[in-house]
Amino acid sequence: MNQIVYPSSDVKGRIKIPASKSYGQRTYAAALLVHGFTDVENFGISDDENAALEIIQQAGAVVEFLSETKIRISSKGISNKEMSVNCGESGLSARMFTPLLSVNSELVRMDAKGTLLSRPMHFFDSILRELNVDFKSQNGHLPFTLKGPIIPSNCIIDGSMSSQFITGLIYAFVASEYTKKVQIKISNPTSIPYILLTLEVLKQFGADINFNNNTLYFDGPYTLNSKEIAVEGDWSSASFLLVAAAISGSIAVENLNSTSQQADKNILSALKDFGAIISEKKSSLSITKNENRSFCFDANHCPDLFPPLAVLACFAEGTSIIKGVNRLINKESNRSIAIQQELGKMGAKISIEGDEMRIKGIKCSTSATVNSHGDHRIAMACAIAALRANGPVLIEDSHVINKSYPLFFDHLFQIQND
Repeated sequence: MNQIVYPSSDVKGRIKIPASKSYGQRTYAAALLVHGFTDVENFGISDDENAALEIIQQAGAVVEFLSETKIRISSKGISNKEMSVNCGESGLSARMFTPLLSVNSELVRMDAKGTLLSRPMHFFDSILRELNVDFKSQNGHLPFTLKGPIIPSNCIIDGSMSSQFITGLIYAFVASEYTKKVQIKISNPTSIPYILLTLEVLKQFGADINFNNNTLYFDGPYTLNSKEIAVEGDWSSASFLLVAAAISGSIAVENLNSTSQQADKNILSALKDFGAIISEKKSSLSITKNENRSFCFDANHCPDLFPPLAVLACFAEGTSIIKGVNRLINKESNRSIAIQQELGKMGAKISIEGDEMRIKGIKCSTSATVNSHGDHRIAMACAIAALRANGPVLIEDSHVINKSYPLFFDHLFQIQND
């Protein structure tokens, strides 16, 4: 599926941001461990969230749709049975549920589809075997087979590739009946806010884990409690619309938690440096175009902000610098290359020097045909850049937005036509 986006010099309106898929998937994993039920308000409909729901059902949970916005997850813990699960294209689900399901003493088969099959997962080959798991991969890639039970012990983990591997171990240590006083020490930590988000979700279910000096301290075994929980709005999805307002109008967004642990809340810092007018009320956040200053931003702990930040930088005066290019290689695409190529087709002036992306601002972008590279965030970035184009922009394979934000184009066209 392809999508045409037309320029718009004055976006405006009010949008309710969808549920955070990072928060939602973590909530579903915790609900699987509850011996009881969990009511989840504001559940999401993205492909990644649906993949997580499918996995917990294969692992023994029952999912009941109570209304258009609310589901009930009933569970007796992870079923100790042979099972096969598919992670779709969700990197978080693959990295979170692989250790978690290894509490099972029966064979578990894990598969995936699309680009996730080529994304490196070598992390598991060593660490899971050290923790008593019979683990096999395809040379460090999915599909996997594994058979536990995992037996937690003190370990040192390299956190430079992704915090999602650490999230998976945290869930496994919480789920395991063999967890005592053990520690996970993290060297070269990245994406710390995502680890804090994991701990926040688990704390709501009654598992309080101390995290200090890059070390996680467990004191198990743990019992998770039945909960009613509301999934907060997604700052990752919101970042694209907030950038749209900063470069081309004024919008208000609802359903965002201003005290969220989500890493991508840091988009507000870049928007402030850019010169946008930001105002917050109880239930909404408003962004209005004002100045367009160049900025410098370190995205090492929030690499998913790279695509919207690159668009923001395209329309700044002078040269902006975004740090953390090394975090972009193993995403749905190699995002450093995809950003350069596709925004470059639209006239962007982007160079990479070491770990920094340097973007020289332009007045407007160019009408072009661009490709998503199979990456939802590249498709959304090109769509936002098209708002400042001198003609229509055709985005090939635009359907990939369903991975995280199925309503993205509906919301984009809404703020163009309000």
